[in-house]
Amino acid sequence: MSKLVDRLPMLVELRSENREIVRANANDSVKDRNGSSTNMLALDLRFFAVADYYLKHDVDSFQRQLTEAAELDIGLFLRHAAGEPIDDSLVSMLSYKSLFNALAAKNRDVAKRLALNMGGRDVLEKKYDHPFDYVMGYTLRAFVLNDFAEMERWLPKLFVACEQHKLTDLLGYAQVFQAILEKNTLLANEGFQSIVRGHVRQTKANRIFANTIDEILCIWGIGMANLAAARQLQIAAIPPLLPGDLINPTDIRE
Repeated sequence: MSKLVDRLPMLVELRSENREIVRANANDSVKDRNGSSTNMLALDLRFFAVADYYLKHDVDSFQRQLTEAAELDIGLFLRHAAGEPIDDSLVSMLSYKSLFNALAAKNRDVAKRLALNMGGRDVLEKKYDHPFDYVMGYTLRAFVLNDFAEMERWLPKLFVACEQHKLTDLLGYAQVFQAILEKNTLLANEGFQSIVRGHVRQTKANRIFANTIDEILCIWGIGMANLAAARQLQIAAIPPLLPGDLINPTDIRE
């Protein structure tokens, strides 16, 4: 099978045919009773965010659609808390992936609001979250909220989780978190080099990012770069996965 980037124009054409239906389903209280249609819309927005950036070089569309995707997930948390029958898997710590969307969009306000709604659901988190996802979720949440006690609590666990679960390709994230704590730009950029190397390996067959839109852009890495930039670290671009116009800190939205 060809790489996803080679099939992207065709995929955009095919998925565009159903965009209005996907949004309509998310706005239908019956079809979206458990939140699945909202989740589908968020995934659709993420796909088109990357497609618009790659095919049209539309940075605004990239950021706008990732922001909307993250806001949809905030809505799922609020609906779940209000007692609606939202599927528990949609409010687990797997939501860190949506948190990366908000950070990649340079929308710190949305990132903070999402982070504040995450966590504290131990039973369902233990049920739905892989140990790595559980630890990554709490680590990223702590750094977004700038909670030093929680950063120091969870970051060592992230290093261990990467090693224990044979996810050493993701160790670069832990390294960048460490660099943020230490305010160390050199260590941060070394961490991003590790992130990109690991990301490339994880786009191979049957790995985390294989056959996904993440083959084109390292959205998690872009989010991390914007988080690091917000902590006054100077982060070098690593195109094409970590392009400079998506990690320029000058227009990060509060």
